[in-house]
Amino acid sequence: MPTPEPTELYRRFLDALNASDYEEIARVIGPDFTDHHPGFDIQGFDSYLEALRGAHLTFELRGELEELLLTEAADTFVTRVKLTGTHLGEALGFPATGRKVEWSTTEIWRAENGQLVERWAQDDLLGLREQVSTDAANLATVQAVSDAVNERRYDDLDALFGPTFRDNNPAWDVSSLDELKVIIKAAHDALDFTVGLDALYPASPDKVIMHITFRGKHVAPFFGQEPDGREVSWTSLEVYRLEDAKVVERWVQADTAGLMRQLDVPLP
Repeated sequence: MPTPEPTELYRRFLDALNASDYEEIARVIGPDFTDHHPGFDIQGFDSYLEALRGAHLTFELRGELEELLLTEAADTFVTRVKLTGTHLGEALGFPATGRKVEWSTTEIWRAENGQLVERWAQDDLLGLREQVSTDAANLATVQAVSDAVNERRYDDLDALFGPTFRDNNPAWDVSSLDELKVIIKAAHDALDFTVGLDALYPASPDKVIMHITFRGKHVAPFFGQEPDGREVSWTSLEVYRLEDAKVVERWVQADTAGLMRQLDVPLP
């Protein structure tokens, strides 16, 4: 039987990949196959097969050959492939979203003795990450929380927080959104504040970090001090943890001592 051409081997491999035909893949990929892939180099067919099975489970992976280029070396060729699928399992640190995904890969393949024995690959993993990331949804939720607080739309917060929400704050420790809304309203009534968003950025895979500056006026009793109309400001660094784009936990480090000093509250 004549030895198959390297490009014929690749086409057989791609057809088998799309059909999840692992027996055929074993016929075209050598037992000592080496895959040079940034972030997860692979040595040996068994390891490569495990990676392919994982890709099928995670993405229902399919490949479409867009270009195949021959090189001067008879055993080496280059492919450019479009990969598509559905995000069904955890990938790049992000839980399954069910989204359709598409990304590209450029590969160099080497054949030997009628099998594919080596590959070098560069995938558009940044583009894939953007498609599976929950960052945008989480940022939008935390931005909406800030907007609702500024506009005193307290009941709108219900749709932005999960039922198990817990707030971790050195000044208080509340275990429900209803408790937090009472505190926010009391602070609004006493300090007539607005929230200025200084920075907002994701901390993957499930957190958002916010730095804010509060500016207000002392218009009602607060911290035991009678109001005198003075202007006050203080800052806060906050970390939000989200599940399904809803806030389920928050950590707060606010300059409460600085605020107390501005209100002439005696400090320990």
